Amino acid sequence: MVERVKNQGDPSAYRRGPGRTRISAKHQVTIPLGAFTDAGFEPGDAVRVEAIGPGRLVLTRQDALLEEFSGALTTGGALRDSVEALRDEWA
Repeated sequence: MVERVKNQGDPSAYRRGPGRTRISAKHQVTIPLGAFTDAGFEPGDAVRVEAIGPGRLVLTRQDALLEEFSGALTTGGALRDSVEALRDEWA
């Protein structure tokens, strides 16, 4: 049985300091507003979540990943030609 996070007998159990949150029984986390805005996130952003060690996660906005790796392959156009040739085969 999952232990409840909220302690009904202790009102201090609800208090959290700035930048602090809790993980729900459904593994959900609310990102504090300061961290959310400082990271440049917006509602609806798609993010990738990676564990980088015990107790540490990194959230990366998907389009930031695309920008990071955009242009990483230098094929001189050969890759585009190969993909277009494959498309022609299936047409």
